[in-house]
Amino acid sequence: MKKVAGIASLLAAAAALLVAGSAAAQMRPHRAEYTLRLGTALNATRIGTIVQDFAQECDGWRIRRELTVDASLTPSFKVSFTSRLVGEEPRGNDFAWRAVQVLNGADREVRGTAERGHGVWQIDRTTPDGAQPSVLPSFTRMPVAAVDWLLRRLAVGSEQFPLLVFVPEAEGGAFLLDVKRAAAGAADARPPSQRRVDVPAGQSWPFSLAVTRAGRTDAKPIVTLRGRLYDSGVMDGVVADAGVITVAAHLRDLQMHEAPACPAAK
Repeated sequence: MKKVAGIASLLAAAAALLVAGSAAAQMRPHRAEYTLRLGTALNATRIGTIVQDFAQECDGWRIRRELTVDASLTPSFKVSFTSRLVGEEPRGNDFAWRAVQVLNGADREVRGTAERGHGVWQIDRTTPDGAQPSVLPSFTRMPVAAVDWLLRRLAVGSEQFPLLVFVPEAEGGAFLLDVKRAAAGAADARPPSQRRVDVPAGQSWPFSLAVTRAGRTDAKPIVTLRGRLYDSGVMDGVVADAGVITVAAHLRDLQMHEAPACPAAK
């Protein structure tokens, strides 16, 4: 049961991993909805949704993300999981968030802040079990900063590179992503019932990445992801493979937000 919830949570976080080296590769504010399906078959069963909203303001970004999974793997093995995240990432060296996860009716709320200083990230998390401070390397990327950096590397033609990213939903830890440019998108072929959504973008890149816990270089990937990333920061056709379970996410609705008209920095 926790395996399904964990994969779904990583898939939600992966949606946020996804300016810049060229003027075209630039994270744009948007609201995206995804349909989750169990497996990659054209008739794969729908098991949930992801809705995420990236709002840009003059002082930084506001992130809202909600993932819902309701799956029956067998007649006696069912899971109901919801994950909600609200985060603020100002233009600077900090990040603040509130995350609530509900697994089969049992909820867990975590609040936290991340501040960079003296060569490291200081993470302060408040959980139902009490305060859980931790330290992460200074080159760890926060959610929107990770998007910008990933777009920049793909736009300049990088074929393979590592990315250390902070995932607030996943116990507030860092994950190491081994990112590779792929030959084709993993789930470009969408189910017949899934309507195609046009994504405003000048370029897109098929990619694959293997996810491991930071600091565990000898560990096998927790999950591998494949999909397509557009230069506006929108993802589509994402497939998360955790070995015994595979989940596909297809874009079903997209709304692009207007960027704010901010005064020029002095």
